[in-house]
Amino acid sequence: MTIQTVLRGTILTPTQIIEDGALVIADGAIHHVGTRDTMDVPRDAQVIDARDAVIAPGLIDLHTYGCLGVAITSPERAADELAMFSRNVARFGVTRFLISPTMGERAFIARTLSALADAIPNIREGARPLGIHLEGPWLDPEQRGAFPHAVLHAPTLDEAREYVQAARGWLRVVTLAGNLPNAFAVARFLRAHNVRVSFGHSNSAYEFARDALASGAFDLVTHVYNAMSGLHHRKPGVLGAVLSSDDMLGMLICDGIHAHPAAVKILVRALGLERVILVTDAIPGGGMTDGAFTMLNQTARIVDGVARLEDGTIAGSILTLNRAVMNVRAFAQIALNDALKLATENPARALGLTNLGALAPGMDADVIVMRASGEIALTIVAGEIVFDARD
Repeated sequence: MTIQTVLRGTILTPTQIIEDGALVIADGAIHHVGTRDTMDVPRDAQVIDARDAVIAPGLIDLHTYGCLGVAITSPERAADELAMFSRNVARFGVTRFLISPTMGERAFIARTLSALADAIPNIREGARPLGIHLEGPWLDPEQRGAFPHAVLHAPTLDEAREYVQAARGWLRVVTLAGNLPNAFAVARFLRAHNVRVSFGHSNSAYEFARDALASGAFDLVTHVYNAMSGLHHRKPGVLGAVLSSDDMLGMLICDGIHAHPAAVKILVRALGLERVILVTDAIPGGGMTDGAFTMLNQTARIVDGVARLEDGTIAGSILTLNRAVMNVRAFAQIALNDALKLATENPARALGLTNLGALAPGMDADVIVMRASGEIALTIVAGEIVFDARD
């Protein structure tokens, strides 16, 4: 064993806070976490002083399309675009992610999945992809969000089988509107092939959504509040089914735009800290403050901090995951270590990953150093520094 790096400062694991802590990285894994006085530092180790920030687990984004102008746009460009995205998103504290590709006709989707399956194992810089989150084409047209009608349709087992085969084990999450024909059969097929199924983009009634979420066919819910029938005191809708669920996990875009800060607080209180997962759903404009870009063959522009299509529809988010952590901390009035849990431990648990999402001996050394402002000073993936903004 070779001790490579020692980080010193306040450590948020995030289940505990260790003041004057020391985190030791050896051979790409976490070797030791504790107070400084419990560790003798070898002379040849790289020592990183993080006393003016906090040391935390790397952030995990289960739903993102793009960052700093880059997204997956075609099978032919998928490898280069994924590599660029991986480097870009690391500056915002993301160490692992699921990538969502653009939509198109069936053959296009299958070719894109295959291209990503080729590219994912070869990513060596920046954040590391955990696989693919396919949002669409099986979405309810009445809750399509920014998706054009033309790319949406009901699922079939034949199509699902083609996508699973094309992705070759890298398809990890599929968003599916449970009220579409064949949805439950496809959901069961996907889960039998180790794909998590997320209920989303659905205009179904409360009773249907309640029974669907309790059926065992779905593992989580895509961007709670958005692209779903809302809560009315006589018609609780999909949102009511989510808020009253006993065990369902819910993904949340916490930018203060997709969900009002008060709605964020309500969701955290209803589901608890164990069941909310922060995601960005970021489009190519993720991390940008202005500009125009193309998504789903439509022009989107960032105006006053919001990305919109030409008809005014919100076109995904420009959120970064470090900012989502700081937002949920403020909106839900929770501690920073609890806010971090929603972007580290919870998404790791949703995918069944026991080696990520926390700082403990034996886990992969995915670590960030975060300043009080939420800005990222350092990002480490599997023990290697992939982003460094220290002075």
